[in-house]
Amino acid sequence: MSTGVSTTQATETTPAPGAPRTILGCMGWGGGWGTGPLDEAAWRAAEDAAREALEAALGAGITVLDTADIYAHGRSEETLGRLLAADPGLRERIRIQTKCGILLGGSPLYDRAHGAGSTRYDSSAAHVRSAVAGSLRRLGTDHVDTLVIHRPDVLTDPAETVGAFLALQSAGAVGSLGVSNMGLAWVRRFDDALREATGGAQGLACVQLELGLHARTLIESVVLANHPGAPASADTEGIAEFCAERGIAIQAWGALGQGRYTRPHPEPADAAAAAEVGRVAGELGVAPEAVVLAWLLRLPWGVRPVVGSTRPGRIAASAGADGVAERMDAGQWYRIWTAARGESLP
Repeated sequence: MSTGVSTTQATETTPAPGAPRTILGCMGWGGGWGTGPLDEAAWRAAEDAAREALEAALGAGITVLDTADIYAHGRSEETLGRLLAADPGLRERIRIQTKCGILLGGSPLYDRAHGAGSTRYDSSAAHVRSAVAGSLRRLGTDHVDTLVIHRPDVLTDPAETVGAFLALQSAGAVGSLGVSNMGLAWVRRFDDALREATGGAQGLACVQLELGLHARTLIESVVLANHPGAPASADTEGIAEFCAERGIAIQAWGALGQGRYTRPHPEPADAAAAAEVGRVAGELGVAPEAVVLAWLLRLPWGVRPVVGSTRPGRIAASAGADGVAERMDAGQWYRIWTAARGESLP
């Protein structure tokens, strides 16, 4: 098997100079979350929607795609695999990031392995090997650029997971390693285990968390220190600083908040923030989606937003957020934040 991958973090997590930091999320690919098979017409529709999203992303300079084995019960990866098969040159133009570690209750993807019970997490070496093999088969490629452990499995020592990853990396099947939805203690354990196993040559490439104007815990746990209004951090406090110290990229899933601040008729609880986003968009002459992401990109943490829209217009608008962040001043940033919080800072 050809390696085709790099064992360095930077090539997997750092955008090229001038390229947008935005990552294209593919959770919406594959025809939805129904458990039944798709007919030919449904597959055509799924492929067409994905192709339009991908073309918009590539046209805007977005080249990293984020998926997972469980998305649409494997059909997200399979849809990307169909696009790759139809365009032999496409694989060289993109980097693929996929996730494993969740066995979804009721899903046809893993029910044979663990029965039809409730969802559980599995980061064991055996499952990681099996999951990667399945992802490569569905994607129709010999490697993924980044493998992300989707959730913490408290029954598996991170050192075991890291060992499986390194064996797969040695075989050329994966490039770098990341984690998702984990607190600081688990992020540290994974990074320490990888550094110890490689003599310091490798650390985690990325940490993926829900983060955005609607999910502000990471930010407010820093700013509201020593204040009774500080949020419960669920061990996320300190992750931004830890990642900065160790060169780990922070990826923000759900960065657009499912359009809650940009839709024509926002929910009452979001109306004030949506109005402020609209005002700033008018001041800067850009789309509201770019403002929502620019608010996140304005943070000094090098955040990479994952945008899961399949609408080409929203994807193109999102890609321009880096430039908007450079033009957004502190007053605008704090106005948006205050409106989203619903109260002034202490």
